[in-house]
Amino acid sequence: MTTERNADEIAYRLVAFIQKNLVPDDVDMEVDETTPLLLSGLLDSLRTARLLNFIRREIGVPIPAARLDAENFTDVATIVALIKELEPASFV
Repeated sequence: MTTERNADEIAYRLVAFIQKNLVPDDVDMEVDETTPLLLSGLLDSLRTARLLNFIRREIGVPIPAARLDAENFTDVATIVALIKELEPASFV
């Protein structure tokens, strides 16, 4: 069941997941759509795997290995753009 979602909803869900699951407890950081995920150290190989699993399971869009490059994971906004590009079109 794939439904068309807007970019704001996807961004909200990603920010909430990253804030809750990827920001270390001892780090005082507020994540938003423009937080630099790689430069801030929020994404390492393990956290990236957790994020990819969340995107596949909860958003329903698998990210192919060929698209796993730093440019696509700069911040939440770039991840949302990638998801929207890969999201299957909904035909009703």
